[in-house]
Amino acid sequence: MMQITQVLIATLTILSSGAGFASAFSTDERPNILVIISDDSGYNEFSLNGSRNFSTPHIDSIAVGGVRFTEGYTSGTVCSPTRAGLMTGRYQNRFGHEFNIPPTWSEENGLPLSETTIADIMQAAGYRTIALGKWHLGYAPKFHPLSRGFTDYHGFLQGARSYFPLENPTILNRLLRDREPIPETFEYMTDELGRAAAEYIAQPRDKPFFMYLAFNATHGPNHATEADLQEVGDGPGNKVHRAMTHAMDRAVGVVLDELDRQKIADNTLVFFVNDNGGVRGHDNTPLSGYKGSTWEGGIRVPFAVRWPARIAAGQVYDKPVITLDILPTSIAAANITSAKHKPLDGVNLLPWMTEQRSDRPHQTLFWKNGQKWAVRDGDLKMVVAIEAAEASGKGKKKGKADAAGTSRGLFNIPADPSESKNLADSHPADVKRLTNMYLEWKQDFPETLWGRAALD
Repeated sequence: MMQITQVLIATLTILSSGAGFASAFSTDERPNILVIISDDSGYNEFSLNGSRNFSTPHIDSIAVGGVRFTEGYTSGTVCSPTRAGLMTGRYQNRFGHEFNIPPTWSEENGLPLSETTIADIMQAAGYRTIALGKWHLGYAPKFHPLSRGFTDYHGFLQGARSYFPLENPTILNRLLRDREPIPETFEYMTDELGRAAAEYIAQPRDKPFFMYLAFNATHGPNHATEADLQEVGDGPGNKVHRAMTHAMDRAVGVVLDELDRQKIADNTLVFFVNDNGGVRGHDNTPLSGYKGSTWEGGIRVPFAVRWPARIAAGQVYDKPVITLDILPTSIAAANITSAKHKPLDGVNLLPWMTEQRSDRPHQTLFWKNGQKWAVRDGDLKMVVAIEAAEASGKGKKKGKADAAGTSRGLFNIPADPSESKNLADSHPADVKRLTNMYLEWKQDFPETLWGRAALD
């Protein structure tokens, strides 16, 4: 197996302009990179994670062909913050992007222009950069994907929209090709995004591509085609969710099949993640809590990576990783070696996926969504939530609530992924230690750029 040069993340720096990057690989040697992200799906709504009610063979194939991360996390508890973290490789709280962008036109609300995106980096290194699907990082022209490092775009700007064509789409939810609205002649949005992604992959290439494929499935509204409803049939689990997931898995298959057809699958680095924990009504078994919470059910997601030319198939990795790692792993794969100063919070996962390292990629991870927060240090996780009932999931009491309605809990996650055994009373020193770690982590954060959006 070819040895991969590890990027030293502690010294990696970035120019906000995206300039100054170089690659030591020739165009033919550098991998294509494909990041696939699903939306609001439940943790137990993928056969990848052992679900018996949801069949996702094409998504599963990414894990089978590479690595399944059993403790994969997002950096946010809701859609837009996670995307901001993924795009920058930095905790989004560092630049005030803590909540979802409000679903109204704004010249000010969006991923701050001071932040460098993964697309900025990849384009400057000679990649064609393609974004598809849900954007949710700002609506004004300066926040548009083509202004944030992407060379091509096929999708919509808002955080949610109909899966079926709209007769009178708005400036926020209309389907765009680059910056121009296009007729909505598709039948179902999920299939349209898979089709468009495969179309881009099939185009003649004189450079490798970085593709960001952001499905809105299975975010509401709950729209499924009659054909998919009939295909999944009656049975356990929400039928509409199963049909929507079936369609998304089919679309992923269309994209992966096109990689095979173009004979570039072996040298394409593919990531699959969900953007946050499943929303209420979805199946997060065996995790507690839902989207918006810092319980495992709000932040732990399916996470799989494959790169057949470099990563051995069939691996299962059980230490925590996070979507912040996608940026540094991608630029390491492309051997992008020169940059200027802006620190990353993610790490390059290649040394762990190629068994060059056996320690933890992350000793400590943090989450913050308003007054809900969590710290995971090693196996221990401290969770604080203002309303215990909001995050409890399935009616279980997860933390010890005080008179102000604040729920606090300390859990050993590998031994207790459902966060059912609160260790706070028996480990007061750890409660204090993790609380102090959180306070130190957030002490220099700016004010949030906007309030909590009405529609998460």
